[in-house]
Amino acid sequence: MKSALVFGSAGLAMGWAYIRNIQLPMGPTRIHWGGTVFGHRGCRGVDNIPENTLEAFQYAVSCGCGGVECDVRLSKDNELVIFHDTFAGSALQDVPETKRIDEFSLFELKELRFTTDPTSEIRIPTLEETVMFCKENNLRLLIEVKELKKAYLCTEKVLDLYRKYPDYMYEHTTLISFHPGVLYHARQKDRKVATGAIYARKTFSEWVKQSPPQVGGIMRLFPRLGDFLLVVLQEKISPWVSGCSLICPKYDIFDEAYLHRWNTRKIGVYLWGFQDKESCTLEMRQPGVCVAADNHYADFQPPKPEPDFDIFGDRERERQREMEEQYKRLRLQK
Repeated sequence: MKSALVFGSAGLAMGWAYIRNIQLPMGPTRIHWGGTVFGHRGCRGVDNIPENTLEAFQYAVSCGCGGVECDVRLSKDNELVIFHDTFAGSALQDVPETKRIDEFSLFELKELRFTTDPTSEIRIPTLEETVMFCKENNLRLLIEVKELKKAYLCTEKVLDLYRKYPDYMYEHTTLISFHPGVLYHARQKDRKVATGAIYARKTFSEWVKQSPPQVGGIMRLFPRLGDFLLVVLQEKISPWVSGCSLICPKYDIFDEAYLHRWNTRKIGVYLWGFQDKESCTLEMRQPGVCVAADNHYADFQPPKPEPDFDIFGDRERERQREMEEQYKRLRLQK
C-alpha cells in the first residue's frame, strides 16, 4: 500500500511537472468580444439560404450580427472549404450518402449544388473567400476546425491565412475546436493566435452513437465515463495548457460562477447550441459573454443600457458629496 502511494505521488508530480513544462502563455484576450452575437454557420434553417455559405454570412450581416461562425474542412487536394458535416450528401445534390467532403477536389466541390438552394447558384466557399467577406464587412470570425483525419494539416493551412492577412486575422478571428490538440498545435506554431475550446456534456456519447466501430473497449461500454473525462480535458486542462482566449461551452453548462471564474482570468465565454430565444437568459447576455444564434439574432442581443441624461455629472458629484458626509460622520463618532 505504501509503495502504491509513493509511486502514485511520484507519477502525479512528474505529470504536473510535464504539464508545467509544456504550458503555453495566455493568448490575446477576447473578453472584449462580450455582447457580440455571431451568426452560427451564418444562419440555419432559413428558407433558400444554405448554411456555411457567403449568402448565409450576408444574411447574418443584414440582420445585425457582429460576427459569424464557420466550419472548416479539407478537400481532397488539401484546400480549406467551409462545410459542417463529414459527408457531402447531407447538404449537396447528386452525391452518394457515404462520400465524404475530403473525397472531392475543390474544383469538384465548386460544381456541386445545395439541395436547399432554388437558384442552383450558391456554391461552397473557401475559408479565404470567407475571410475576405468578413474583412470587407468588418465582422468578427470564429473558425471551427472540423477536420479530424488531417487535423494538424488543416490547422497549419488556417495559420497560413494568418500570415497572409495579419492585420485582420490576429485581431478579428479566433480559432476554435472540440479537438484540444488542434488548439495546442495552433498556439505552439504561433503564440499570437487566439483560440477557443468547445465542449458539451455529452460530446463523447454522441460520437459513440455516430461512429461505434471506432470506439473500443471500456469507452464503448461506459460512454458516460468518456463524457466526464472529455469535459475534464476540454474545460480544466486544455484551456490552461493551450492558453485559450475563449472558453466555448454549450449554453446549458453556463452559470454566474462559471462566468466569474473565466472572466477574472481575462478569458471570454462563447455560448452556442440554443434551441430558442428563451434559452438565452439575461445572465447570458452580459459583458464577457458572446453567443451564437441560428436566426432571429435581435432576440439574443444584450439589453440596451438606459440612457444617461446626466451629461454635466451632477449625479456623480452629489454621490461624492454624500460619501464625504458619511465619512465625516463616521470620524465624529470615533
